[in-house]
Amino acid sequence: MSSAPSRPAAPGSPWRHTLEGALSVAIAVLVMAAAAWAALAALGAGAIAPVARLVPMTVSMAVGGGVTVESAPSAGAADDGGLGGGLGGLLGGSGGGGGGGLSLGLSGAAAVTPLTLTFLGTVVLAVGFFRPLRRRQRPAPALLWARCGGALVTAAAVLPALAGTARGTARLPESVTERFGRGASSGAFSRITGGSEGGGLTKGLSSVVFETDAVATAFLGLLWVGAVLALGCLAARHTTLPRPLALGRLRRKWNAVASTLAGTAAVLCCSASAVALLAGAAALTGRERAAEAAGLLLLIGPNLLGVLLTTGLGTSWEAGVHRIQPDGGGMLGMLGGGAQGGGEGTDTSVDLGGWSGVGVPLWLLGMFLTLLLLVVAGYVAASRTPTRTPREESDALLDRHVETALRMGIAVGVTALVLPLLARGSLRIGISLMGNEMGGVTAGLDATSGLSALTGFVLAALAGYGGSRLRSRRVRRRGLAAQRPGTAPRRPAGARSTPSRVTSDPTS
Repeated sequence: MSSAPSRPAAPGSPWRHTLEGALSVAIAVLVMAAAAWAALAALGAGAIAPVARLVPMTVSMAVGGGVTVESAPSAGAADDGGLGGGLGGLLGGSGGGGGGGLSLGLSGAAAVTPLTLTFLGTVVLAVGFFRPLRRRQRPAPALLWARCGGALVTAAAVLPALAGTARGTARLPESVTERFGRGASSGAFSRITGGSEGGGLTKGLSSVVFETDAVATAFLGLLWVGAVLALGCLAARHTTLPRPLALGRLRRKWNAVASTLAGTAAVLCCSASAVALLAGAAALTGRERAAEAAGLLLLIGPNLLGVLLTTGLGTSWEAGVHRIQPDGGGMLGMLGGGAQGGGEGTDTSVDLGGWSGVGVPLWLLGMFLTLLLLVVAGYVAASRTPTRTPREESDALLDRHVETALRMGIAVGVTALVLPLLARGSLRIGISLMGNEMGGVTAGLDATSGLSALTGFVLAALAGYGGSRLRSRRVRRRGLAAQRPGTAPRRPAGARSTPSRVTSDPTS
């Protein structure tokens, strides 16, 4: 005896939807913080700054916030040992907290998005927001708006508060301060400091104060939450949405492609997280390199995948480190330090597209992997696209395979423009003396999109068309096999046919 299907629960009150929307954002931020703590612990970041301060900074960067650093005020004064001779003593260099004399200052900014944390927060937010609606009656549009309002208000309150706690003092590694000391003791700068090996000047660079822009974090965080909810309303499958949205033209046409591409991205990001977990397990055996690899993958695993895939689409990626010289300006230029020309030889730049790790250029590996994924995505999208009725088929302007291909091309072309903006990163550090910039260094991973959007559109359209054709051919073969005599499966004698349950919203 077959049991009757359970009736869906009531849609709930507006306050319940508001609370569930708020909880989805709060849990997403907690998961991001836990993953950031695990990554920073694996990297040994506690030796530089308290992890309790670094975790909110990392989470703020995951939603788009930037970090600025400057010399710690307590370390800005130089001591007598470094300024006792030379021009430093003439300019009033005194010890301890006198506040006079020469002192080195450091300022900089870092902008990088740890996409692993962004991915985890996106998944938890989307599941917590849409999944509870699956077994309920179809909600009214007002209830969905209440749910979105709870999520956005919580994000507007939590993210600025989190960015406000993302400030503290970090100790620079000795290798960095020693390099500053060697730079300070060379050329014209050594004549200022009396020939010391950096002396008390470099003590101003032993620690820095970092902080996060709360306003930018709040704005970009709200933009992130809004984008997740908007794309979720378009791509979510196992949920129940208001009828005007669920049966709308936009969702009916784009749900199959959007859900397929979102699922493909989730599989790739989960693969990077799985590799990070394996590296973490290997680190338990005492392998320090494995721990560092696990920490990096827990932060920037999807960034590396984004570089690989967009390189195959034609995006030019360049990783480099460049020194900043005053070019004859400032105090160093007046004393002849700007003409030393030693900084040009230390600049490094690597074109990642032409890099070959296993004898094959990276762009070729990226193109092959991208084509393979897009063919599979085209096949899955075709299987999720509702079958047309004869009337719809006759009224349609384009064939269903061509429509799937065009939608895949548009979605991938837009992604090829957005993903490099998210995957790149930059770091700038400047050293100043008495308010004049003496030099510095910039490092980063930058991208030039070029024709990658057009290339992505063409490749995705061709791969989507091929995948849709493969799906149609397989369905045709199954139909022919079912029509052959003697091939139909036999049912047991006592079996009863039960009507299949059809939902009122086939695309949800």
